[in-house]
Amino acid sequence: MAAGEAWHVGRTLRVLELLAFAPLSAPQLAAAMDAHPRTVRRVLERLVAEDYLTRSDDARRVYAPTMRLVALAGQIVENSDLARRARPYAALLHERTGAVAHVVVPSYRSVLCVVHCAGDARDEPPRVRELVPAHCTAGGKALLAWREPWRDSVLAQPLQRFTDRTIVDAAVLREALAVVRDTGRAVEDGEYQDGVRAVAAPAIAGDDGSVPAAVSVSGRGLVVADVIGAVERCAADLGRDLRRGG
Repeated sequence: MAAGEAWHVGRTLRVLELLAFAPLSAPQLAAAMDAHPRTVRRVLERLVAEDYLTRSDDARRVYAPTMRLVALAGQIVENSDLARRARPYAALLHERTGAVAHVVVPSYRSVLCVVHCAGDARDEPPRVRELVPAHCTAGGKALLAWREPWRDSVLAQPLQRFTDRTIVDAAVLREALAVVRDTGRAVEDGEYQDGVRAVAAPAIAGDDGSVPAAVSVSGRGLVVADVIGAVERCAADLGRDLRRGG
């Protein structure tokens, strides 16, 4: 790929990335990208023509993604090696604990559930599931504890409060994540939803300590001590599987 083509591909992906969070006008996108408005408009018009974006008819002329991008994300998850490998582990974890099992991956300031098992789901394909905040969920904290650049980017922004138990002080949360790193487990106790508990562990998939995903179980009235061992074993097994698969 020529340098100019790579530049345009990068700009296109950056446009889609920014619009994933809120509709924006061409001048707003140009300012955010430090690019010339004409260049950005050319990218936008092409994406509108290809049905990746819509443009409003009012004076602001703001752009927003279409469901074609959602469909694309769904196909990526369904054909993901990580999600396919994780599915039987999550199903087994659900069988062993009776709790809802999840496998989550980072998604900007959130985590995305790519495998969800609340029943016999061994033959169910992986798919895009819940998108939940990283800072107040067990799976999110398990990932934040191991992924330093991502952690710094999340903690650099204001943290939203969901319940009285949500930690919204970045310094306090950073200390809590250090404990998660030391113990190898993350616990959620009514921080995202009142009365819901969860516990998670990282799937360490590389000799360098890389953590592409976390495994968790959740539920109302969950007794953490009863399930933590199964969660840690499942996460370790998934990590070994991912290492073998490259």
